[in-house]
Amino acid sequence: MNQKQQREVEILTRLKAGALDVGTAAELLGVSPRQVRRLRARFRQEGFGAVIHGNVGRAAANRTDPALVTRIVALAGQGGKYEDLNVCHLQDLLDEQEQIKIGRSTLDRLLRETGLRHRAGRSASVHRRRRLRRAAEGMLLQIDGSPFDWLEGRGPKADLIGAIDDATGKIVFLLFRPTEDQIGYLLLLRSVARGYGIPMSIYHDRHTILRSPKQPTLEDELAGRSPMSQIQRVMAELGIESIPAYSPQAKGRIERLWGTLQDRLIKELRLAGITTLEEANAFLPRFIARYNRRFAKAPQDPNSAWVPLPAELDLNYYFAIRETRKVRSDNCISWSGRVLQLLPGPKTSSLVGRSVTVHVVPEGDIYVYHDRHPLTYRRVPVSDPLPVKPMPKPLRQPRPADPKAKARQRAWLYAQG
Repeated sequence: MNQKQQREVEILTRLKAGALDVGTAAELLGVSPRQVRRLRARFRQEGFGAVIHGNVGRAAANRTDPALVTRIVALAGQGGKYEDLNVCHLQDLLDEQEQIKIGRSTLDRLLRETGLRHRAGRSASVHRRRRLRRAAEGMLLQIDGSPFDWLEGRGPKADLIGAIDDATGKIVFLLFRPTEDQIGYLLLLRSVARGYGIPMSIYHDRHTILRSPKQPTLEDELAGRSPMSQIQRVMAELGIESIPAYSPQAKGRIERLWGTLQDRLIKELRLAGITTLEEANAFLPRFIARYNRRFAKAPQDPNSAWVPLPAELDLNYYFAIRETRKVRSDNCISWSGRVLQLLPGPKTSSLVGRSVTVHVVPEGDIYVYHDRHPLTYRRVPVSDPLPVKPMPKPLRQPRPADPKAKARQRAWLYAQG
């Protein structure tokens, strides 16, 4: 018997011996006097067995089927299909892939009882101030890139570029890239703008892709402008507030997302047998949909803050890497080792001496603009001879100095005097 049952036996023994009355025994046991009388009668008949519950030693009516426990242990144990998944992730995949419905706490208890999982130790806590979520979806995005061996050696290492909405915790973009580059962030901004709209602000780290490290020149200061990276310029032109973070903890929501994905996503990529970045990117939409159903929260304000894209907006003008070129006398420009011949349009016949901008979209297509107006061009083939400028006439060489000229000049001046 346990300590509680031993105490009940002692009280009932004293009650039987007349050392206690029914009211006092009821108060000590925490039951009604009527229940004390029943316990006394049963104690006289059964003795110590009266304080032991009738279900002791019996199997629980709601216990987990032992065959099901054996199956779960085989799947989650050493060498099993889900060997290194955490409890929540294991619960999701057991439901989706194996049609096993089991509560998280029950699954956690079974794994601990079988020795498959152990309680993680707590690290030293650091005091930080809590930042509340933004009220409405689209008010703030957190973006970042995470270099990691996502394919666990089955394929090349990659950077996962992503964006998460601060108000809901919803993933709005994920893409594998060989490295964290401008093209990945351009695709992020364009995809979010197409699928959701333009956000009010974006929280990001101080990577040079997202924030120019250059100091403004004197001309920049006089003109009231500051140096911008290509991505920084796109955000400024679309009216997106750019907020640089000074520590990883400042953008903790997306940092925690990377921890979750480095636990869940790599294991699902492994289970799907994915070995290339192309296959991994094709897998991401299904994963994002399931993640958002599982973890996304409803915003405090149901009115979305996304700004829809105007129907007439030229995406190739905004979502592109941009460089400026000056038009030569033959209406050609040079760009990246190529010669582009600008063709006359209805509004512009010649742009000689003017500046145009070359826009390269993420797919690699090239567009040329002048004052936001697209220009038509053709690429000059390598076989076409470039115009040859006439060589300037050589300057006339001066005659060599006569060493006797000075002496003759002096003689002439002497004769005149």
